[in-house]
Amino acid sequence: MKNKSYCNPARRRRAISRQLASLLLWVAILLCVPPALAGDAPQWMHEQVNASLPNYDQKTDVVLLYSETTVSVLSADKIKTHVREAYKILRPDGRRYGTVYVDFNSHKKVTSLHGWCIPAQGKDFEVKDKDAAEVSLPNIPGSELITDVKAKVLQIPAPEPGNIIGYEYEVEEQPFVLQYTWYLQETAPVRQSHYSVQLPAGWEYKASWLNHPEVKPVQATSNQWNWAVSDVEGVRREYDMPPMRGVAAQMVISFFPPGGAAVNEFTTWQGMGTWYLNLTSGRRDASPEIKQQVATLTASRKNAGDRTVYPARHSLRCHRVGHRRLATSSRTGCLLPALRRLQGQGNTHRSDA
Repeated sequence: MKNKSYCNPARRRRAISRQLASLLLWVAILLCVPPALAGDAPQWMHEQVNASLPNYDQKTDVVLLYSETTVSVLSADKIKTHVREAYKILRPDGRRYGTVYVDFNSHKKVTSLHGWCIPAQGKDFEVKDKDAAEVSLPNIPGSELITDVKAKVLQIPAPEPGNIIGYEYEVEEQPFVLQYTWYLQETAPVRQSHYSVQLPAGWEYKASWLNHPEVKPVQATSNQWNWAVSDVEGVRREYDMPPMRGVAAQMVISFFPPGGAAVNEFTTWQGMGTWYLNLTSGRRDASPEIKQQVATLTASRKNAGDRTVYPARHSLRCHRVGHRRLATSSRTGCLLPALRRLQGQGNTHRSDA
């Protein structure tokens, strides 16, 4: 009762209303998801059932039994990525891996999404695309106001200790840059991880390794290369540690079309600067409406200095008023913290954020 806001009936009602609205949102999502039906898991998952595993410590909740990523470059403006992953739940805290998030936006669409559970006893479970729900970015309140990035959420049934859960999805993307990253290490230990690249005729690639010795690929065909690693230790999170993507093992691969560089491809800092300049070109140019407003504001100003300073002061005043309204709004007050979190994520959709 020492909290003054709790003693204020109006504030207490608003707090309860926000909590109730959040609860109703998740209830609505769950009601939209039909119950899972029995369905056989694919062969690539059943091959992991009898996989021999070492004795993990009490802090290991899951193990990534199998991961397979296939990147198919169709053109400079179209890339398909197919992903398969299977986890074995070891402890109750590993249940969270039963919820799958696949992000998408106006330049990236999810073309298929499936999930399965192989229980220690009983029949397999299956969930499909129609069972998924679409939500704004999880854990970032107000993200629907600042970005068009959303996520498809698929809840795999029975993610209990001893069970194996897995999922498979495919995304089709118009890339901002012809460069992808294979994150072959995560917080969970990895038993097997595979990465495959398919390129059109005449294309080339360059692979760079971070926090891991170089692994030579196996060339399956004239335009397909496969990488594989096994028994990769998980990264144990520590207090005040560097960002996860700064310490985890990864391979950065760049693609190069024939006949010269593409607008979304670079290999040097100068090339990156040119790419960014092309990406932002024209976005800072004043629109006809803004030019007209400046002319209106400065029509009565005779001094050249006043004609320069006055529009800037007017813009700053409008910005401050809008900033106060935004920060105090009950609907968008969480926008600024969300922006700060987005700025801290190195993979947040390039310049969209």
